[in-house]
Amino acid sequence: MGLENEEFDCDTPPLAISPDDARRYRLDHSHHECRLGAAAQEVLNGSRADPWPEASRLRTAQDWLDAYQHRGLPTEITADGAGVELVCDDTVTALLIPAGLAASTYDRNPLAVPTLATAPPYVPLHRWAMLTRAATLSDAATDALADLHVTVLTPGDRLPLPTGPGTGPHPSRYWYEWPRQSHPGKPYLVPLLQVANPMLAGVGSKRYLASAESRLDVV
Repeated sequence: MGLENEEFDCDTPPLAISPDDARRYRLDHSHHECRLGAAAQEVLNGSRADPWPEASRLRTAQDWLDAYQHRGLPTEITADGAGVELVCDDTVTALLIPAGLAASTYDRNPLAVPTLATAPPYVPLHRWAMLTRAATLSDAATDALADLHVTVLTPGDRLPLPTGPGTGPHPSRYWYEWPRQSHPGKPYLVPLLQVANPMLAGVGSKRYLASAESRLDVV
């Protein structure tokens, strides 16, 4: 379950639910109808399907910019004024991960990670983007992720973000896990380490990342 909402009940589900927890919640709450059981089913259907309450009312690029910034994401309107981009900085980054690897990583991660799962133009080359806290990577750590065809965006890199609810079936579903805030104006993001290591473990790699001298290095 999400660390940002440890106290929950049938009417107030946690903001983030891992697939493993979803299976348990669905079983425990299958004898009655409640929001927690419904949220669990949404996760198991392949989408949290719980967009921001105001998503259906957002019409313009400025509306979406305000919504993303309200949740603490560093964003700007695109040069043509038609869209919104995440501008990575020293607090927020995105990992561009091959779709299959991203999906399996999401499933085995106990913490829900804001995940943009879509074809271009948002994420190139049939990859998903998983937003995490930024971290400095050693060359060896960068190479270990590159071996998995994973790109970690660096400060100043830009990633187009959806400007539509995207809650229907593919290809209109964009956010697999919607960005949320842990505190007003602060995004709920897990450390990059907690996404990278489940990926490495998932492919049977003997390598993993650990903090060393203010950066992530291969161990």
